[in-house]
Amino acid sequence: MSFVEYLDEFGGLPVVAFAAHPDAPAPQDEGKSAWRIDCHYDDEYGDWSSDWFSFEETWERFLARADTSQVTALTIGMWDDYIEGASFYPVAEILAASAGRLPALRALFLGDIFEGGDGGSDTAYIEHRDLTPILRAYPALEELWVRGRPSEDGAAHFEPLRHSALRRLVFESGGLPAAAMRTVAECDFPALQHLEFYFGEPHYGGDATVADVQWLLGGGHFPNLTHLGLRDSLVQDEIAAEAAHAPIVSRLKTLDLSLGTLGDEGAAALLAGQPLTHLEKLDLHHHFISEPMQERLGTAWPGVDVDLSDALSDSRGSRYIAVAE
Repeated sequence: MSFVEYLDEFGGLPVVAFAAHPDAPAPQDEGKSAWRIDCHYDDEYGDWSSDWFSFEETWERFLARADTSQVTALTIGMWDDYIEGASFYPVAEILAASAGRLPALRALFLGDIFEGGDGGSDTAYIEHRDLTPILRAYPALEELWVRGRPSEDGAAHFEPLRHSALRRLVFESGGLPAAAMRTVAECDFPALQHLEFYFGEPHYGGDATVADVQWLLGGGHFPNLTHLGLRDSLVQDEIAAEAAHAPIVSRLKTLDLSLGTLGDEGAAALLAGQPLTHLEKLDLHHHFISEPMQERLGTAWPGVDVDLSDALSDSRGSRYIAVAE
């Protein structure tokens, strides 16, 4: 599967699509909404067949018509009318060049795109070029969500760097390269509290294994991390087995191993590992765990919210991850 709808909330605010048509009303309450900016056909104010606005045109109108000094959250959708082959469109450079107009920006989502949307694309085909300019241009940014993968095979989303304000970093991908995970290990994010990796399918570039997050499980990075998501993996049992004894888990509030192929083997490893009673939540939803093992997990750690929803059948011996193509 892929994602199936636009974000309706981001950065604690409702998401509103910016209307690029010249006849559309000017944006209101910029500080109370997260704005989605993308290229699209706008048939509300004109002829559907002719009113197509490029990302750059829409962005310039947004800067001109909105009080961007009040904008705290943005989501970026389609940057071309056909995503495949358009990964080199300079979205990162455009956003970085506009940093002076967005002094209050604290949350940014890149790739608010889904199959069936305006233009639309499956997650596996959303590509980003180097995002380093964004992180350098917005030193006060607290949340960065990236849906998609690097435009170059085996590359990372950004180069190693220091960012003192970043608290939440999420990579949603149908196939996240190992290099993208390993590059995060070389970064200095002293404020980071929330980190998620979607492993994805090898067919779509998701070549990471448990070895590529050993640096993270060892607990030597990100001293303020309280939420860790190692999700959407074909080796979810192996990840669970490593997490069961990982030093970093002892200081987490939430451990998220959802959306992957977790089965009884991984569940048994969690039960045999370190005590998890300190967790507020253990998220295992979308799994292939048998009912008897689910019952054991549900009572193993009193007071811990263990999410075992979306239980799937493994009767044919064929497991699958939630987000791939």
